Amino acid sequence: MINRSGCSFPGCAVKSSEAWPPPGATPTNFYLSKGPSESVTSLNDGGLSTSPAASDGSQSSYAYPHPSWALGVVAVGPQGPDPVRGVLTFTTLPLPQDVEIAGDAELVLYASSTRPELDFCIKLSEQFAQDPKARAQGLQPNSFIVTKGWLRASHNAGHTAATPLIPGKVYKVEIPLQPIAYRFRQGSRIRVEVVNGDSPITDALFFHIYRPDKLGTDTIYHDAQHPSHLVLPVMPKD
Repeated sequence: MINRSGCSFPGCAVKSSEAWPPPGATPTNFYLSKGPSESVTSLNDGGLSTSPAASDGSQSSYAYPHPSWALGVVAVGPQGPDPVRGVLTFTTLPLPQDVEIAGDAELVLYASSTRPELDFCIKLSEQFAQDPKARAQGLQPNSFIVTKGWLRASHNAGHTAATPLIPGKVYKVEIPLQPIAYRFRQGSRIRVEVVNGDSPITDALFFHIYRPDKLGTDTIYHDAQHPSHLVLPVMPKD
């Protein structure tokens, strides 16, 4: 397992286990909320917390293609290409202690679209602590992509046949993320990025071409009736 203190990516080390996933992981829900987290510049700057969603009917919407997008879904900001400025984000408070995960994760979203389809390209990232002066200047915090997931909602029940969606109807969509072992460090934040495409900037040769006919508005619901949440396999403390 990865615990980020010395191997191939920044500050990591390796643990071993006789089984995958390693025993002891507890599926833990992190609920999406309206925010703001006040830690990153994005389309919504939403929050992420282990507390259940509020009953205020909150939601996050975006129209696409967004006018800020320059390279796939990547906008351009003061630091150059900015992968999160033009997407939805949901970010925790700074972690009071390390959080180690190992196994399967998923993002459960309640969502609707003005189109008969919903596309999701999801990234789970560690957002590192940022100097308050840099945040006040509008500079983005550094981050590291931990894992990703993709799903077209018409295939939510399986990939043997597509079921077109009804525009405006709210659907529960379960998006699997690629299995991962990782340790988020104390003081960092856990961030989920939600959008309907990707970019050669972030995904190199494996990015998805954005179709010119994909025009519409998607809405993510995050309230007591629609508790959109991230499920992480949290390992016990060392």
